[in-house]
Amino acid sequence: MERPSASDRGGSGRTARPRVLRWFVGVPIATNPLILLDVLLVLCIAWGLMAVILMALQLWFGGYLDRTHLTGAAWVSGYVTLIFAAVFALAALLIQRNRYAALYRLEEGEAYCENLRVSPVPLGRAAFPRWRGYPIEDVSDPLRSVVKRVAWGDVHEVQSLEAMNVLLLRGRRGVLMRVYCPDAGTLGQARAFVGERLRAAGTSRS
Repeated sequence: MERPSASDRGGSGRTARPRVLRWFVGVPIATNPLILLDVLLVLCIAWGLMAVILMALQLWFGGYLDRTHLTGAAWVSGYVTLIFAAVFALAALLIQRNRYAALYRLEEGEAYCENLRVSPVPLGRAAFPRWRGYPIEDVSDPLRSVVKRVAWGDVHEVQSLEAMNVLLLRGRRGVLMRVYCPDAGTLGQARAFVGERLRAAGTSRS
């Protein structure tokens, strides 16, 4: 994580908190438990919707349903869902090479995340990441990026996943942003920074 410059610090004392925290992080895809849970949820929903649609079509055109129709709808939906899962695995492992890069910037007014389309270069022993974020070299010229911002006033709770080095910023409708950190030290600084911003914004947190 980059150290904040003098202009990023509040006040002139050595103990002043940084006004901005900024870091790059590499994130695995196919071996990331959080992403895999998202994919599993989507696949389960897709399987259920597809099965319902197939049974509705049979009932509409055939006028009745029996056990063979229910079993057939379940099997067809299962095969299609497996195809979707295979496509995800191939895209994550072959195209994305099981990793992507992200830039995080925690500021006084918001949390900023920029997902970067690059092949991140790991640092040190993190050359072969398995399941959580890892430190990477700074990215200067990404091929493409997607930006997401979350205002502190919209965050009602922050949850720390120490095993994953991840902070979850939660609002009324669930998780607003996952903040991946490259190491435990960055996680601790980010957690303290977010806690201060939430208190300053007057929101409640656990």
